[in-house]
Amino acid sequence: MQRIEFKIDIHKSKKSIFFDFLKTNKVTKLYDDRTINSIYFDNDKFEIYHDSVEGLSPRKKIRLRFYGDKKEFNKQKELLLEKKYTNFTGRSKISKKVKDFNSQLNYGILDTKYGICYPRTIVSYLRSYHISKDFRITMDTNINFQSYNSENPIHNFVSIEDIIVEIKTNNTTRIDDLKKTFPFSEIRFSKYCKSIESLYKI
Repeated sequence: MQRIEFKIDIHKSKKSIFFDFLKTNKVTKLYDDRTINSIYFDNDKFEIYHDSVEGLSPRKKIRLRFYGDKKEFNKQKELLLEKKYTNFTGRSKISKKVKDFNSQLNYGILDTKYGICYPRTIVSYLRSYHISKDFRITMDTNINFQSYNSENPIHNFVSIEDIIVEIKTNNTTRIDDLKKTFPFSEIRFSKYCKSIESLYKI
């Protein structure tokens, strides 16, 4: 199912203002907070990164995702292989559980558009989940990036202070109203792209 979404960047000094806004608009907590870790893949030319920066459509991102402490990675019995698609009408995501994920990490993932893609970065963050009548909100904090056995990183680990809020809805007629409802500026923000720009000289 395709969804429409947009992102806003909340400065940490305005975090309490944002939560007051959620309370006033009767937005409730959906799940307990959890740590998300994504291993992002790209080809030798970093075409996934460049397509995202240039805003080309259609495009996709490829990642292996797991939850909890990143240090517990070696104890994971399965990971989620996710392909996130972006086109002119919205976004969609295909996920499947993968048990033999070491083959993807060691030999890469063959993609019909980008060819063989290898693990490039690990992106981790703490996500909180909120819900209203016809839209959902996620808020990501403690965002950090780590290189994954790629050549010539300028940094191996970077942490940023950004607080990224994403508003998602399946009701395409509501998107303009939602953007007017939130008293914060809309931004373009890709964690994968930010990780590449923070870790590598590209």
